[in-house]
Amino acid sequence: MDAKDIERYLALVGGDLERRGQQEPIEVLMIGGGYILTQVRGGRTITKDIDVVWLQPEFWAGLRELRRFEMAVHFIAITEGLDPKWLNTDPHEFVMAAVDMPELKLWKQFGPLMVYIPPKDLILALKLMAAREKDEGDIELLRKQLRIDTRRKAQNLIDKYINVFVQHAYHAAQKLDRIFSGSKR
Repeated sequence: MDAKDIERYLALVGGDLERRGQQEPIEVLMIGGGYILTQVRGGRTITKDIDVVWLQPEFWAGLRELRRFEMAVHFIAITEGLDPKWLNTDPHEFVMAAVDMPELKLWKQFGPLMVYIPPKDLILALKLMAAREKDEGDIELLRKQLRIDTRRKAQNLIDKYINVFVQHAYHAAQKLDRIFSGSKR
C-alpha cells in the first residue's frame, strides 16, 4: 500500500466504526512503514502494513470497543482484499514497555479513529532498536535527515526514548556497533 492507500483504508475503518455505533474516540499512534510513507520525504513508497500502538490503556478493558475496532479492520481487509494483519497492533506491548512517550501530534481523524504521530527521532530510535535488514533503508534515510552520523549520537537518541533495561534485553549496543562499524564514534 502507498500513502494514499493508508489514508483511504484508515478512513474506511473510521466510517465503519461510526456505522457500528462507536462514539468514543479510538486513539492510536502510527509508527513503522505507515509513518515513513506519510511523514518522511524521500522515503520508500510502499509498505505491507500499518503499525499502530494503542494510546488508551483503558481501551483494552472496553471489550465492546475493541471488538468493534477488530470487526471494522477485518471488514476492510475483506472488502479491500488486504492481508488480515494490514493494520498491525503487535508493536503495542513493546512500545508501551520500552518507550518514554513524548508529546504526540494528531495527524488525522477518521470519524472516531484518531491517528497520532510521534517525533521523527522516536521512529529512528525504534528502527535502531529493531535493526532488521528491512529497516536499513529507513534507518539510513532518517539518520541523514536527523544528522545522526555517529554511534554516540545514535546511542544518545536511543537513551532519550528507550528504557535502559529494554536496550539491554534487545542488544541495542551490538546493533549500533553493527550499524556504525567503520564510522567514527
